[in-house]
Amino acid sequence: MTCTSKRTGMSILLAAVVAFAGCGGSGSGESATTGFLSLGVSDGPVHNALKVCITFNEIELKSASETTIITLEPPRKINLLNFQGANAAPLLIDEEVTAGDYQWMRLGIDAVRGTMGGAGDTNGTDCDGQASYIIMEGGSVHNLYVPSGANTGLKLVSGFTVPANGSPDFTAEFDLARSITAPPGLSPDVLLKPVIRLVNNVEVGTLTGRVATELATADGCEPSVYVFDDGIKPNPIGIDNDPESTETDPNDPVATAMVNEQTNNDGSVEWNYTIGFMLPGDYEAAFTCDGATFEPVDGNPVSIDVNVTTIVDFELPPPQ
Repeated sequence: MTCTSKRTGMSILLAAVVAFAGCGGSGSGESATTGFLSLGVSDGPVHNALKVCITFNEIELKSASETTIITLEPPRKINLLNFQGANAAPLLIDEEVTAGDYQWMRLGIDAVRGTMGGAGDTNGTDCDGQASYIIMEGGSVHNLYVPSGANTGLKLVSGFTVPANGSPDFTAEFDLARSITAPPGLSPDVLLKPVIRLVNNVEVGTLTGRVATELATADGCEPSVYVFDDGIKPNPIGIDNDPESTETDPNDPVATAMVNEQTNNDGSVEWNYTIGFMLPGDYEAAFTCDGATFEPVDGNPVSIDVNVTTIVDFELPPPQ
């Protein structure tokens, strides 16, 4: 069975509940058969971009017994660069859906090759141009193209559960540093092969810290922090320009973050980073200026716990 609902931008913001016709419910004296799903999107940012605008038009949920399509009206246009670290932009708030186990979720987006993505953008911080697009430093605008995006969108294969009368809250965390490439022959489009993690917000922690000014401001440095699974020595992100490939490198970082300048109230300047929505476990974190060399070269050990903010700073290495 396929069930469809429509959400307006106002209803999302006001968290109004829309009942699914034919998708279950609970009357007087009956057991609850629905729950309330919330979903946000967040970003692991990318250097040299002023905007990364994604237009979401629907959410599809697949269980063993039915498919539910939630139409976003109007479509949600989100500048992912506005939602970094532990911040997320809402796509759904307390959307009533059938309770049970789901096999996957699909984020429907407007990201077709050759589209005039970005046309009409007025250069503000929000996204008011057409379709999905990226604006680079210097002002060049590029249409974002997702392979098979018109048909499949962004399919998140992580299974999840909506408990009866429960209110699960999930975040789809983009890693743009691993997602955006410009392979030969695709210009002026830019390829978006999204690397996304779907996480339950009650099962994650946060990693944050300070980077020594001398490291962050080295000549030509584009400061970032890469986080790898425990036991993996920090290494560059593999670039795969095949638009149809769906393989990922297990040695790639599981998360990345830009290191940003922060001016304190006393006028002093610090360089900080934050990575939110991390699953609990052990990791290796390293600072990099160029994505190829790392400090420390073997990474700093990191342990993430649920609902805990873990602090890992990067200082100058001791003199040899």
